[in-house]
Amino acid sequence: MSLRLLSVSRRFGRQHALDDLSLHVRRGDCYGFLGHNGAGKTTALRILLGLMRPHAGRALVDGFDVRQHPREARARMGGLVEVPGFHPGANGMSNLRALARLGGLDATAARRECERVLELVGLEHAGSKAVRAYSQGMRQRLGLAQALLGQPPYVLLDEPTNGLDPEGISDFRDILKRIRQEHGVTVLLSSHQLSEVSEICNRIGIIRRGRMTTEASVEELVARMGNGPYRLDADHPETAKAALASIGVTTTAGPGDSLIVDLGERSSDDVVAALAAAGSGLRAFGPQRSSLEDVYLTGEPQPVTEGPGDEPPTIGTPGERLACSAPTARLLRYDLRRSRGIRLATLLAAPAALAAAGIHARGSQHAADAAEVDAGALASTTAVTAFEALGRGLQSGLPLLTFIAIGIASQSISGELSQGTLRNVLLRPVTRFQVATGKAISVLAVVATSYILLWVAALAMAAWAFDFKDVVEILPNGAEYVYVEADELWSHVRPLALAPLLPLAAYSGLGFLIGALTRRATGALVLALLCGVFLDVGRTIARTWRIEEFLPSAYLPSPLGDTSHVAFYIDTVTGTANATSLYADTATHYPFVVTVACFALAALALARRSVP
Repeated sequence: MSLRLLSVSRRFGRQHALDDLSLHVRRGDCYGFLGHNGAGKTTALRILLGLMRPHAGRALVDGFDVRQHPREARARMGGLVEVPGFHPGANGMSNLRALARLGGLDATAARRECERVLELVGLEHAGSKAVRAYSQGMRQRLGLAQALLGQPPYVLLDEPTNGLDPEGISDFRDILKRIRQEHGVTVLLSSHQLSEVSEICNRIGIIRRGRMTTEASVEELVARMGNGPYRLDADHPETAKAALASIGVTTTAGPGDSLIVDLGERSSDDVVAALAAAGSGLRAFGPQRSSLEDVYLTGEPQPVTEGPGDEPPTIGTPGERLACSAPTARLLRYDLRRSRGIRLATLLAAPAALAAAGIHARGSQHAADAAEVDAGALASTTAVTAFEALGRGLQSGLPLLTFIAIGIASQSISGELSQGTLRNVLLRPVTRFQVATGKAISVLAVVATSYILLWVAALAMAAWAFDFKDVVEILPNGAEYVYVEADELWSHVRPLALAPLLPLAAYSGLGFLIGALTRRATGALVLALLCGVFLDVGRTIARTWRIEEFLPSAYLPSPLGDTSHVAFYIDTVTGTANATSLYADTATHYPFVVTVACFALAALALARRSVP
């Protein structure tokens, strides 16, 4: 059982970040992965963790291919890549508990596991503190804590001591020693600092320009360089140098007055005899053993000594952490919990407030019209019913909800990507498709919640301000003429409630796709809102070309024009003769196609993108 990279290559444009790289980490190792900045260490770890796809080669975890069996592979790994990302407004315990639930633990087990890892990394006193108040060292410790959730057999750490002071680095080393000794965790630790790994690692791999130059145990590496040059200390260095030159032995200057001697074809006995005969005052002469630093700086590419044979999967091995059940449901719960907050609740309630304001404005207009009828300025006016007020309320609130839907959806992926929290999610035993599905359902649920609030507010305000009664015309003499009976109007309420759902889902899908294609949350939001404006303004142009029905904006109210079912409903309940719905034939399948296409493309984009 082990971690393996087998002939892995990865390019960025024309540059090879990894070039036919092979790596082998055995169970129980503390493996130091050394290389200069830019050598390819982070790329290799991201490929192992499934955050990046290789262009060639395979990554195996206990025999499971990271691409073919991502859930089983990641169920066996914990990772900390560069700067850890967390939700800053939540405390450390809440951040960890959400990830533990994603990993398959129930609420009670998740709380206990979070308490365990917080104590293990020395943050038991800070679990209730908001992450935004954490120092850099505390964030690194919290990053290690999330990597240890669920007691994975392998923990991959990429430059974990970056930004730490000497005391923090020492503490981090002590934590790594403890988890190895007490919990049997296999550690793969990447670094460009030789001193960081030489004290705690038993095996080392050295990477240079994307290629493995050396991979062996620490003892083997040092021994491999043991038959190198000799060091000579003599009272008369110049005499010693001349004597050695006379027998064909070359020397170079060493530390202080010492000489570094390359024996070549000569034996050490020949050298000692020549030095004694010349009267050089020989004090010391022996092998100059090379250090790990020499191996690090001078190693040349060489094949990995172990064979790359595939290992069979080990599902069901006692003590192994396996992939959890119902990952999509867990992802949905994670996203819905993340969507809570006063600011979001206020935003979702804003369309409902506009609906109430629109109904109130319609009531004021009707009162003014009735006064003009009494004064003789108008011949008659149609009495406002609760049916009409309901439509007016939706007509007022839906335009805002449209932009809220596309804006919120744009942040589902890009928001987590910007915060660095998407990486933590993808390190759990879930697939990219499951992540996209859970987030898509969450977005639709949030938008549906706002629509329900809008509908309930419009219905309640309409019922409070008016009555659900027949549509009548008020004549100058005060008599009422019935246009449409209330029983007939009730049949139009249910279609009115359902009609905006698919167009809102289409806007949500567009925002979701934009967020999946964009790296920054702010950029995704701006692009999504511009897309909403374009669809709203473009409908008037599309109408002249007779292609308006292809736009989801054609099925929702807008201040720039209303061809939606809501407008048809208002015409119907106000007694307008020959009321028609322009796009009734396409109102279902066109928005549905847009919705499915956008969410599917977003899932594909997430599946293929690299996550920093």
